[in-house]
Amino acid sequence: MQFLNITLSDAIAKALKAYISSQETPLKEAAVVETVLTEFLSERGYLPLQPQKSLRLTPAPKGSGFQDTLVNHDKIMAEQAFLQKIPPKSL
Repeated sequence: MQFLNITLSDAIAKALKAYISSQETPLKEAAVVETVLTEFLSERGYLPLQPQKSLRLTPAPKGSGFQDTLVNHDKIMAEQAFLQKIPPKSL
């Protein structure tokens, strides 16, 4: 790894700070700049393309018993909340 000290224009520094502050998870400026440079250089062929991380979901050991949850999610959740008397704010 190499250390690089750079000076940013006021506009870019302001945009970078705005981006970082808008994120839910705190980010370090160096990590954001490295990610941007990696994408920039990969798109132009100077770095190999980074493989996309895939989302891996582990199925629950015991299902809900419903076969159409994806399609009728809201209806099923409302029925379960009503049957279990779950306060609406906790959903």
